[in-house]
Order: sequence, then C-alpha cells, then structure tokens
Amino acid sequence: MKSVYVLFLLMMSLAASVNASAAGSLLSVNCKGEDVGAEVLVNGKFKGECPLDINVPAGKLKLRVQKSVDQYSDRIFEQEIRMGNDVVKKVDVILGAAQLNAKGKRQKPKVSALEGKAKTLQVDKKKCVECPEMVSIPGTNFAMAKYTVTFQDWDACVVDGGCNGYRPSDKEWGRDNRPVINVSWNDAQAYIKWLSNKTGKLYRLPTEEEWEIAARAGTTTEYYWGIFPFGDSASSANANCNACGSKWDNKTTSPVGSFKPNPYGLYDMSGNVWQWTDSCWEGDCKKRVLRGGSWNDTTTNIRIATRFKDDVTERYHISGFRLVMTLK
Repeated sequence: MKSVYVLFLLMMSLAASVNASAAGSLLSVNCKGEDVGAEVLVNGKFKGECPLDINVPAGKLKLRVQKSVDQYSDRIFEQEIRMGNDVVKKVDVILGAAQLNAKGKRQKPKVSALEGKAKTLQVDKKKCVECPEMVSIPGTNFAMAKYTVTFQDWDACVVDGGCNGYRPSDKEWGRDNRPVINVSWNDAQAYIKWLSNKTGKLYRLPTEEEWEIAARAGTTTEYYWGIFPFGDSASSANANCNACGSKWDNKTTSPVGSFKPNPYGLYDMSGNVWQWTDSCWEGDCKKRVLRGGSWNDTTTNIRIATRFKDDVTERYHISGFRLVMTLK
C-alpha cells in the first residue's frame, strides 16, 4: 500500500512538472512605425511578424527580428534572452541600420563597381555642362537622372539648334528649373539625339521596368515614402499632386527637387509631371507608357504602380521626361 502511495506522489509530481513546462512563458515582441511587419525568429525559427506574442519555454533563447530594405540588405535586431517559468517578458524592438544580407555579400564586388561608376558619373558631370546629374541604381546596369529634364535644359537644346527648334509653352508658370512640359515622346527623342551628340554619351528614356525599379528604390509601399500620400502627417508634403499638401497642388508644376528624394536619391519620382518611358503600351508602339503622375492628379494616380498611356505625338501640360544611360 505504501509503495502505491509513493508511486502516486511521483506521478503527480511528474504531471505538475509537465504542465509547468507546457505552460512556459510569454515573450511579447513589440515594433512601431516602419518596423511593423518585420519577421520574428526565435532560435532561428520563424514565428510570425512583429508585433507578436509568442509562447516560449523557460531558459535561454535568441531573438532575431529582421526586415528587408532591398534585395541586398536588411535591418536587424538581435538579443539573447533568459526566460523564467510562467513569466511575461516584453521586448521593444528598434531595428538597426541596413546591413548586407547573404545575397548582398555575394554581390558586394558588383556593388562596389557600381559605386565606382557613380563617382565617375559625378566627375563627368563636373566636366560636362550639358550632362544631367546621374544616379547609379543599385543592383542594375543603368543610371537615372536625378531630376526630370527642365525648361533650362530644353531651351539650351533649342538655342544650340536642336530639338527641331520647338519651344514648348510653360503656361506662364516659369521656365528655368521647372520640369519641361508640353513635350511628346517624339520631342523627347529629339532632345536625346541632341544631348547624346553634344556630350558623346548615349542617353535614352527608361523602360517601364527600369522606371519602377528606380522609383521604388527598394521599398514595397504604395509610395516610396510610406503607405500614406502625405507621409507621416498631413503637413509633411512629399510630392506635388491634387491633395498632396504642397503649395503647388492642382495649380502648377513645382521646381524640380522641391521635395525630399526617394532612398536612391532621385527627386520627383511621384507627382509634378508624368514621365515618358520607352515602353510600348500593350504592344502598340504608337502609344507609350508614362509613369509617376502629375501636379493635377489625385493621390491614387501618383502611386508607384500606376500606369498611363498616350500617343507618341501628344503634347500635354502634365507630361515631361527623365533620362537614363546604360552603364558598361
């Protein structure tokens, strides 16, 4: 009888131990702002997206929270944590600066080469008055102009005998550093021909795919500055459009570079003027794709994914263009 009682006590003790182990503890991982949606890993295993509550066993564990910046780099938070039995531990996560991931480390020699080309582009700009300032796009073989072509750029072409002598109207909004408007796709080709001959460099319009890669700059949100058209608050205007919050909204174009650039350093990739691309519309090359939206478009139309089309001969006061060049 005594042995049965001892056996009963041992079984009760074991059950209590199992229940305690099963109950474990709660790890509450908290993220805010841009860090929301980051991947949460515990001891190398994916658990979900931040913010997240996780049941974990007592003992030592390794917490890793990571979010992709682009295909080559991630922002990471790591911490070793010791959990007691039946406790709740809260961890406030602030992801660190971007660092190369495994793919980025493999591509580092190529990235370094592109950085070298970017420096060469800057030197070339100093030597060439007519040359637009170009930005090397990471992970690609092309560079894109930091700004859309301006009236100042276009007028230099006309004065030099190029651009078929066409002088587009600025609608009395001003010329100089405002984006050139009332130019067709064909007009853009005339400017490219003049500039390429003048500088000895081969410029062109971007393909639709190139434009989107450059515009997104590694982001995944509808706008390259975030999920809302007006940024973090209604007073932080990021573009010129109809209801973007700027003083030019739905009135006129704005001088190029009036808003902060995207993460690659390109200005006005959304709003101000639609930008001609070299891509045909659904196989019809009499029509070409435009991207980016304009000063009188709604916030929906300045989303990075938005597409528009027009005839190659059409001139309109909401359309301009931006240049790219292939890097060798």
